[in-house]
Amino acid sequence: MMAIRGELYEWELTGKELTLADIPPAGMEFSVFTSGYGNELGQTALVSEDSFVVINRVACTPGVSPNDYEVVGGILTKWTPNMFVQIVIDTTGYYRDPQNLYQAGISGMASPYPMTVNRIKYYDLFPPIYVLPDQTWDIRFTLYNDLLKAYENGLFTNVDDNIVLAQVFIDYTLYDGTDAILARKLLSLGVPVTIDTVQWLRQLILQNKGLDTETFDFYLKAVREIAKKAKEKRKLQGLASISDYDSS
Repeated sequence: MMAIRGELYEWELTGKELTLADIPPAGMEFSVFTSGYGNELGQTALVSEDSFVVINRVACTPGVSPNDYEVVGGILTKWTPNMFVQIVIDTTGYYRDPQNLYQAGISGMASPYPMTVNRIKYYDLFPPIYVLPDQTWDIRFTLYNDLLKAYENGLFTNVDDNIVLAQVFIDYTLYDGTDAILARKLLSLGVPVTIDTVQWLRQLILQNKGLDTETFDFYLKAVREIAKKAKEKRKLQGLASISDYDSS
């Protein structure tokens, strides 16, 4: 079986049937998949041996100030979490501070969800993150405004059922079967893995039935040259990643 699927995942923490035990402590990191908070899946995200995952975008609830809240008759109807999200592959965090130390990740102010006319994104996950077979990946959130402490201090007595306290959004592409094999081949050639490039390579292989080995190698060499020129273009535009400079 082969397939390419664009996947969208939304984690959220709402006020519906919320108890104190359902509120994540401030300043601590939790998984959107296995934390036990919100609508988590209850299982880790392991990439199977015949799959390949590309993480395209992560975003979370924007807002910073702990004073940006609304309480009506003792019921909390609006809350700002001051939220960050981190991408973790196996045990390695993607976002690091200038000293290359693990940090909380990207703020919802830079990559907001949901986006509106007044809430636009200032950050793109570029290049996207590739998750290889037998690797686990996780999206972890941290809330810095302390909702538990606000309750203990008497700011509110209950939470509105319809309030959305925090959200995380994940956009990723899942390649299965032979499409995953093609994705890994493109990665080894230094070519960005996208739906278009995977489909292009598939067509090239199908057409290769009538080509000799020398001609097919010529096409693969051309692919490498295209990837090299794209890398140089990113450097000139100031859009290059660290990997663009580390690799030849």
